[in-house]
Amino acid sequence: MRRPTLVSAACATVLLMSGCASTDPDTTEAATPTPESCAPVTSTDLATEDGWIGLIDQAPDTVGLVIDDGRGRTVEHRADQEQVLASAIKVVHLAAYAQAVADGSIDPNEQVSLSDWERWYVPNTDGGAHPNALNRLGIANTGTNATDPNATVRIDDIVTAMIQESDNSVPDFLRYRLGDQAIIDAAATGGWENFEVPSLVADILSVFDPALADEDRWETAQKWAFDPEFRTQVDAAVQPATYEDQATRVESSFRGGSAQQLNGMYRAFTDGTFGAASDTILRQLEWQPAGDDVLGVGFKGGSLAGVITQGFELRRTDGTVATAVWLIDGLSADRFEQAYADAGVQQQLILEAMLSSDVLDRIACVV
Repeated sequence: MRRPTLVSAACATVLLMSGCASTDPDTTEAATPTPESCAPVTSTDLATEDGWIGLIDQAPDTVGLVIDDGRGRTVEHRADQEQVLASAIKVVHLAAYAQAVADGSIDPNEQVSLSDWERWYVPNTDGGAHPNALNRLGIANTGTNATDPNATVRIDDIVTAMIQESDNSVPDFLRYRLGDQAIIDAAATGGWENFEVPSLVADILSVFDPALADEDRWETAQKWAFDPEFRTQVDAAVQPATYEDQATRVESSFRGGSAQQLNGMYRAFTDGTFGAASDTILRQLEWQPAGDDVLGVGFKGGSLAGVITQGFELRRTDGTVATAVWLIDGLSADRFEQAYADAGVQQQLILEAMLSSDVLDRIACVV
């Protein structure tokens, strides 16, 4: 049975605009705006920055936010509240991979068979992320899977697919390769204690076959990867799910975290906490061009039915680093469609808030 496409299971990265010169060179701490100095934000149009700012004010219980400009100013809203992270959680897997490269247990040039990568792939559930990655890497494919499963690809290129296209098969591939403890340790290095390692394979399958939600997630994922009979059984049980059903199942069963925890990872990526592993982390995250006065901009976002997530780090040439995480859940189908289509506007707003105290003030006024 052809599996129905999961509503935005993996948020494709929107290319960041490169003209991001800092408009606020003053590194002194800015004063928090007072209510009297705040203009009301009433827009609901997510095609505009005011619409995204208005979303915080209009639906405050759906937003978790941290923006730290690296110059003494942090704006937070429900920063410690757990929310679904969607593909934004993949930076923890990236950190574990980078630590393995740094300690010599993985050679980034190691060749991996496409069959070993694709055994963790659930076709037609990722918005085209996996075939898009294959296309970018120059790997012949059928529009879902590689044409030659015995062909090989560098493990480092597989990781680029997790970050750039948001390929959902890579996190479980890395979990199987590295082991749970390596991922838990990577999270702890970034200050995220008691991290629960997710299985994106099992999470995705449970959206379409809710009975799987009650099973051991990692056991389910491994059965999918290595048991063809189980795959056949799951395919037979899969039924189309409405947006509302998907959103409900995502909220009830997907792994979550707080904006504060995720922001702590980005801060640790850039302050030396990860040591030599930071080189690999930043090389993977900062694959898009940065603007004037910016050494690099790293990003990983995600989306699922009802959920949009964004995480950023921005390194300036003056040595300061800004970080930001913006989590949103509870989006209706219409609202999600608009949010997904206009995610680039939100991303540009986040970049501007990390660089400009005036834009950060606009957000501070509604939190």
